[in-house]
This record gives sequence, C-alpha cells and structure tokens, in this order.
Amino acid sequence: MANDIDFLMDLKKRFNDGTQVGPRIIAAGFMDGPGPYAGPTKVLVDSEDEIRAAIDRYKKLGYEQIKVYSSIRPALVPFITRYSHENGLRVSGHIPAFMTADQAVREGFNEIQHMNFLFLNFWPDVQDTRTPARFTAVAERGADLDLTSPEVRNFIDLLKQNSIVSDPTLSVFEGMFTDRPGVVSSGFAEIADRFPVQVRRGLLTGGLPVPAGKDERYRASFRKMLEFTKLLRDSGVRIVAGTDGLAGYQLARELELYVDAGIPAPEVLQIATIGAARVMKHDAELGSIEPGKFADLVIIDGNPAADIHAIRKVVTVIKGGTIFEPREIENAIGMVSR
Repeated sequence: MANDIDFLMDLKKRFNDGTQVGPRIIAAGFMDGPGPYAGPTKVLVDSEDEIRAAIDRYKKLGYEQIKVYSSIRPALVPFITRYSHENGLRVSGHIPAFMTADQAVREGFNEIQHMNFLFLNFWPDVQDTRTPARFTAVAERGADLDLTSPEVRNFIDLLKQNSIVSDPTLSVFEGMFTDRPGVVSSGFAEIADRFPVQVRRGLLTGGLPVPAGKDERYRASFRKMLEFTKLLRDSGVRIVAGTDGLAGYQLARELELYVDAGIPAPEVLQIATIGAARVMKHDAELGSIEPGKFADLVIIDGNPAADIHAIRKVVTVIKGGTIFEPREIENAIGMVSR
C-alpha cells in the first residue's frame, strides 16, 4: 500500500524468482502532495502533469491501484481518479485534508483506508487531517456518533451505491485507543511471549496519550468502531482486511476483531481470502482452493471457522506449490515457535 518504488520492485522480483522468501505482491502506487506533512514517499504531486507522469510510471511497472494520501490537494482528486480509471487502476487511500469521505466517494474513490476517516465524515470542523487530529478527534468524539441517525444511514447508502470498499484497519485503532503504557498491547497479548525481547519491549509503550478522566471514552470510541464495521457489513458495504501494522501477525488480530464485531467467523475467513481476491479482480487465480488456481495455501491446526483464534496456529504455508515451514522461518527471525 505504500512502498518505495525501487525497493518494492526489487523485492517483488526476488520473491517471484525464489531468491528471497516472501508473498505474492499486488502493488498500489502511493502518492502525496508536498508540504510539511508529506507522507513517506518520493512521489509528491501538485499538478495534473505530475499526477499523469506518476500514474503512467506506476501503470508501466504493473501496479494495479493508486493510494492517495493526506496532503493531496482536494482539487486534484477528480483528475487522479479519472486518469487512474482510464488506465484500469483502482483508487484508494486516506481522505485528503480539507475533504470529507462523502466528497471523495463522489469524486471517484473506490476504497477508503482506515475507519477513522469514515467517522471524520460527520465532523467537517476537523479539517486538517494531516495532523494527529485525525486520530484524537475520533477518540474524543467517536463514542457519541449515533449510528442510527439519518446522516449515517445516508452516508452508508452512498458507500453502497458507489460500490465503495472499506478497509477498517481496526487493529491499529485498538492499539491507539485502548493500549496503555506498561501493559502489553491488546492486539499482541496472545502471542507477546513469542517475540524477541526488543519487540516485546515495544508492546508496552501504550497508544495515544489519554487525557485525565477520558480512559473509558477512548475505549468506548473503539467499541463504536466495531459497531460501525458490523453496520457496514450488514448494509452490504464490502470490507477488506487490512492492517497498517506488523505484517502477518497483525492480520490475525484484524480478523479476530471482525468476529468480535459480530461478523460470523466463516464470513470473516471469506473476507480475508476470496473476498480480497474479488476486490482486486484476481479471483480467477487466487482466493479459494480450486483446480487451476495458484497453489497458495495456509494449513491451520484447528478450525478457524469455529474459533477464529485458530487462525494463529499456522503449521504450513504453500506458495505456488512451494512448501514453507513457519517454525523454521520464525526461528530465523528470533521468534519462539509453539
């Protein structure tokens, strides 16, 4: 979703030719606007010509999606979406500062990353979302959002009518809103003792600073995110399971949170497999176990359709018919295997 072009293309080549262990990559071209809050990319655009050149390069390199970040000028969004679509690329990302999710949908977005941007749609006074306000405002106000209000219902109808995909990244907000200094991060509590000591230390740093007397409000705002996610699903808005965190391990927590939100575990497994493949139009080759598809499989010791926590008990990974032993890989990176 956001990588240096040269680094990612080299990594993808090594993953594909087997000289380095790694997953199948479907790349999204990251772009942001220049300025003091510019994101971690060399692709900074501030005109239609610069956008055209960036998208042309991404298209030539085989990217399938464009990711918009927070410093893009709202006036440029219609050109980004139009030119991307003309080149067969989807558009996803943050909602740029001084713009609402409602406006981004109407201007051609296909997917919105991060649940906080859906909440911010209802507080247009929080305009400069390049800053930490995009997190703290939701932590402060989210608990009070009325999900039965006409405003919320109309917005969800807009998402559905425009076939918008939501990538909630709930596990990130769980950490931000509910983690506290000195206590192991809630998202990794189940496996914290398996990490190297320097990683475990980082799991004790806590989330956002919580103003005095607002501990329960921050937690309630996260619970409202779970409710919003379930409402999206119940309303027919498609969800994909992104993380924005520690690769692999955090995905398991994201799926657990969807079950905590009230989505049945079998459906959550579909979200993470065939659902994602359909969103990216790769379902003819990926996403389910069928003759003729890539032999990309994860073998679990347990039944995650009955208990989603079993998703963590990976015993074998197969990519394109090549078998990998997770215990050996984990031991090589300092993890304690079970």
